[in-house]
Amino acid sequence: MNNTIYVTGHKNPDTDSICAAITYTELLRQQGEDAVACRQGPLNEETKYVLKYFGLENPLLMTDARTKLKDIDLDTPTLIEQDATVHHAWHVMLRTRNRSLFVVDENGKLCGVCTTSNLSSYRLQENKIIEDLMATATLANIARTIGGTIAVDIEDFHSNGKALVITLDGVDESRYQLKNSIAIMSSGMDKQIFLIEKGVGCLVLTCGVKAHEVIRKAARERGVAIIETDEDTMHTAAAINESYSISQIMTRDVICFGDEEYVPDVAAKMTRSRVRSYPVIDENGDVVGAISRYHTLNYHRRNIVLVDHSARNQSINHVEDAHIVAIVDHHHIGNIETDYPIDYRNVRCGCTCTIISKLYKEHGVTPSREMAGLMMSAILSDTLNFKSATTTDMDRQAVKELAEIAGIKDVDEYARNMLGASVDLKNATPEDILKRDLKTYEIGKYRFAIGQTNYSNREDVTLIVPSFREYMPKQQEALHLDLLVMCFTDVMGGGSAFLFYGPLSNVMSEVIETNFDEHFGFDSHIISRKQQLMPKLSELIKNM
Repeated sequence: MNNTIYVTGHKNPDTDSICAAITYTELLRQQGEDAVACRQGPLNEETKYVLKYFGLENPLLMTDARTKLKDIDLDTPTLIEQDATVHHAWHVMLRTRNRSLFVVDENGKLCGVCTTSNLSSYRLQENKIIEDLMATATLANIARTIGGTIAVDIEDFHSNGKALVITLDGVDESRYQLKNSIAIMSSGMDKQIFLIEKGVGCLVLTCGVKAHEVIRKAARERGVAIIETDEDTMHTAAAINESYSISQIMTRDVICFGDEEYVPDVAAKMTRSRVRSYPVIDENGDVVGAISRYHTLNYHRRNIVLVDHSARNQSINHVEDAHIVAIVDHHHIGNIETDYPIDYRNVRCGCTCTIISKLYKEHGVTPSREMAGLMMSAILSDTLNFKSATTTDMDRQAVKELAEIAGIKDVDEYARNMLGASVDLKNATPEDILKRDLKTYEIGKYRFAIGQTNYSNREDVTLIVPSFREYMPKQQEALHLDLLVMCFTDVMGGGSAFLFYGPLSNVMSEVIETNFDEHFGFDSHIISRKQQLMPKLSELIKNM
């Protein structure tokens, strides 16, 4: 069972989302949990600056919450080489009690499946089919099947597949074709010479009988193989017809799954097949497990912690298929549902990392310099260095304490450098800028999205507005939004410029203080999407 906990922020991650995932993961590890920090998309320049400053790597990219085959307890596969005999395959099945054997080639790669159906169906076939199969059996496999040793080896051995028991009375040549057949007998040098002269393919001596040197010499001269076994004639006759390799009867069109596939996807594919057990292979093509329908109905779902969000449309894909163990957030309570109580921490403050810093204290854990630096950076980012209306005394106190641990003496200078790292508008496309931090919302029947980015020079915004005017209407239609808003916010808290498109564009004229035209405006007070823009929009849209 995989008990790993994956900690992830929202889609289009910002600094708080990434830093919250990393720092909460570290807190879980300090408590003895196996936890992994994740992200749902590329990092923005500001977040890259923070991670580089504190010498940390990017979190794991994970965009789907569903469990993969490699995360669940699979059955141990029973492997068998393609040259193994049918007789050996039966013994392997009995020993392992596994009705499906996965056949591998000389390189250990899957090449077929051998089931009880494959094996048993040929026991009921007519003699001609069995003889054709036996004609493919190697001398070594015949000897192995009957527990014998090769007394005379023939390099180019071949037989017609007929296995004949030679009795004391001999054999009726008019009824049986002796040439190239496999003759099974226990004694009688005269009969042995007779059979060799008739050109049998192989002479099988049972009951511990050893071939005389005269017989061996004659066999070598005529190209007749000799096998000696201690087993009796009846036992040998019963077993020998299973000397051909399983490669002759195995199922070659194999349904198999990769260990990176998601369990629900595999379950859906299984409904279209009646196979009992399926091989699971890794990226190298090696068989690493066996899966049946039982596994797809009884498995432990991925453990997920959501940070900096609690709305499904902002969360990781297929979050409903995961086991949510905790949520830490400072936004409105969204529409994530769970089947049981979880650890849920929602606090009205400027940043998720403010809450996480309190959790460190509650658990008696002092954050490292790196973790303190990340939490401090996230708070400065989300509050725009305390200029945002979302800022609380809790945020200020947290930054003061975390900055001391992180060794940041001048917080204002650090904030300017960090916030300035995210304002590269000249070298980015409208699509890049919009998707840096785009959040989607639903109110009643209306669906809208708001993107936000910072700027340090107003002229940079003026230069890119024309390209945004071309791009945004197309994106609004492509996403089927009633309203698409792009918010350009001054890093020093000097207000925000807004571009907006969609059927509800007229609502923005009632929200912002200055409208330059029907799609562009400015507000010197709004810098927070969450605390200032969203409440006004929500109230107006609800009353429509």
